[in-house]
Amino acid sequence: MSTAKTADQKSDAAAAPRTAPLPSAGGRPINTKALMILGGALFATALVAWMVISSGKRKEQFATRELINARATAEQGNLPLAATRFQTVIDQFAGSDAAQEAVIGLNQVRLINGQSDLAAVALREFLATNPAPKFVAPAEGLLATALENARQWDDAAAAYGRAFEAATVAYLKAEYLVQQARVLKLAGKQQEAIAAYRQVLSDFAETPVATEATVRLAELTQGQIDA
Repeated sequence: MSTAKTADQKSDAAAAPRTAPLPSAGGRPINTKALMILGGALFATALVAWMVISSGKRKEQFATRELINARATAEQGNLPLAATRFQTVIDQFAGSDAAQEAVIGLNQVRLINGQSDLAAVALREFLATNPAPKFVAPAEGLLATALENARQWDDAAAAYGRAFEAATVAYLKAEYLVQQARVLKLAGKQQEAIAAYRQVLSDFAETPVATEATVRLAELTQGQIDA
């Protein structure tokens, strides 16, 4: 009788669904089907994440290639076509580094073409989007140039100041500071211009623009550079 009972128990166990709860070490049942579903979901999530990352990399690579083509076109002197290509990068690859750099390239072309007002508007809009830090200094520098072309001396000086603050390379910081000093002089703010030139000589004496700063400072102070 016991033998028959044992055989029936084995038969029942064999016929039991494989998704039936199994005892865990803590006494709580584990549903193997649920575990399989969870494992599949985790795999699917990882696969989607990989595809997104891979797609993002491909997008950035393609955007970079298009950006290089736009730059090459500009260097060849075909500015209208270069502007079109820069705009294409901006429109098709929004959010990418290449698109942000294309904004810089497009507005350089606009400044060369004498479209200072358009460049100023576009650069202000770009800066309002909080671009990646590495694009802030060149954007502010171009904005300063556009404002200077419009003879808006005070605004241009302020933009050069922001470019100086955002720049991370010494020679660029010095260059923006010299440009700010020059525009401050045009704005009639001679003492502020003198202070900017002196800061160049104090903090960036080893940069190429230090010589220009020395000459301009001497002109403003009648030779009293160290005063």
